[in-house]
Amino acid sequence: MIGAFKWLLLGASVTALAQGQTAVSAPDEPVMLAAVSRDSGTLSGGFGPGRLLAPGKLKVEPLALVTPTGEWEGFDCGWDRRKGCRKFEKAYLSKPHIYTVVSADGWGATVNSAPTTLDECSVFTGSGTYSGAPINGTAIAASSTEMFTTGPSARRLASQEAAPIIKAISALVPAKLDSTKELRIYSFSLEGQDLLVVQRHYRDYATNPNFDQSLGLIFAIGTMTQGHFHLLHLKENTKDENELVLGTIHLKSGHDFLITTVNDPESQLFRIYGIKDGRLTLVYSGGGAAC
Repeated sequence: MIGAFKWLLLGASVTALAQGQTAVSAPDEPVMLAAVSRDSGTLSGGFGPGRLLAPGKLKVEPLALVTPTGEWEGFDCGWDRRKGCRKFEKAYLSKPHIYTVVSADGWGATVNSAPTTLDECSVFTGSGTYSGAPINGTAIAASSTEMFTTGPSARRLASQEAAPIIKAISALVPAKLDSTKELRIYSFSLEGQDLLVVQRHYRDYATNPNFDQSLGLIFAIGTMTQGHFHLLHLKENTKDENELVLGTIHLKSGHDFLITTVNDPESQLFRIYGIKDGRLTLVYSGGGAAC
């Protein structure tokens, strides 16, 4: 487990940045990951549509610590943990940080995160800038790049590519899904397994007055085999929980992960999916903040 070593890591990172150095992790040290987004509303509670920030600007939020062997741990501050928030603010959030994007989308971009102050809901999403590579939407950045390697992204399929998958998904209506309307399909790979995300979220129809408001906020993961869709995971709360794909990361140790953000009317958190014993598994859930 990462345990108390995480605060030593944070302190070392702060010192290195203050001295203008690039933070480099020892082989077994955890690394801080941060979610970044050019949509102002993605990393926040609530369902309101955000606005697209200008090129070079984004929102930044630390999400978790990960080791080279794929162990995950949060900080003592999040939607379910408030006691350590002021300590986390003093030790880490109040300092500027430099991250490098390690997801396929935006790979190699440098992210400069400004100091962040907790608000009354312990929200610690801050502002930042990026350079060196384009970021079109969301990405995952890290305090050190030593443990990461390149890999496939979570790619949204165009309508023509998605059509046969949505046709196969129709077999799940109405037992598992309410409808195949307004679904996004993403293709991604974790540790050699080709997977699909089926997603319907509020921002797809927030500005459409004719949208059927009775449809649920869908997030599912599955596979396609010989024209059949096999459901591996289905989010239970489809009423007021909005789960969005942020990106995928790939470790040199061979472990891959899909990272999402989850919003509801009063909170925001992260979920991380990986492969354990050959099966898709939710390996981490936490972070974020709540009122």
